[in-house]
Amino acid sequence: MKTFSLLHVPMLDRRWRKLAFLFFPVSVLLVIAMAILRTGIDPDQAAEIIYLGWACGLTLLNLSKEKVEDEMIKTFRLQAFHTGFFWLMCGLVAVLAVNYYRYGSIHAEAVSAGMVLFLLNLYVWAAFEYQKWRSNEQNPS
Repeated sequence: MKTFSLLHVPMLDRRWRKLAFLFFPVSVLLVIAMAILRTGIDPDQAAEIIYLGWACGLTLLNLSKEKVEDEMIKTFRLQAFHTGFFWLMCGLVAVLAVNYYRYGSIHAEAVSAGMVLFLLNLYVWAAFEYQKWRSNEQNPS
């Protein structure tokens, strides 16, 4: 009987990376189009649209396969998720501290789901790319 394990979640095919890169300009262009069409979008809504679009793009990048998926890449990926979560917690504490300093209280609306998803995926992607770069610097082909 085959069991399900979170350690063996299948990765997306590399073709998903093309779609991932489309999310970055499309979300910005959508906000610009909404502003030109005078839809009455406020800056917080515009930021949330961009955060969510970029979070979707980075999620697809983080979950798509590399050219070579070996044990080293799997280890880098796991370490990147750990590092990303750590930096997300540090970033959220910093955002709340800045808001407390500026306004005298912690504003919950300063932290949105879109921003949290964006930051987490950005930190994971950056940590993963850094580990790959560092590995290539230490072991040039």
